[in-house]
Amino acid sequence: MVEKSLLRGVSDREWYEKGRRLSRRGRHRKAIEALSLAIEKNPFYAEAYFVRGASQYALGNYRDAGDDLDAAAILGCRDAQFWSKHSIHSATNDTDDGQEP
Repeated sequence: MVEKSLLRGVSDREWYEKGRRLSRRGRHRKAIEALSLAIEKNPFYAEAYFVRGASQYALGNYRDAGDDLDAAAILGCRDAQFWSKHSIHSATNDTDDGQEP
């Protein structure tokens, strides 16, 4: 849980914008922190889930990325509809033996 004093006075939109800027600069860990604050303030912030998912993906956190991208899609983020947990896990499945299920 985030300390409440960090949330006071800063809007969900401000945390989102900060996270988006950090993500674009490749500072994914810091971006995830800022985006998590945006989501804590507004659990229905689809775009924040999307950008956090993209940062998680960039760091190789594929399960967390899939969860965030799925949440973004469910909440109506159009960009997230192009991503899916299945396609992320399929693209990064290290245990794939090449056989069909």
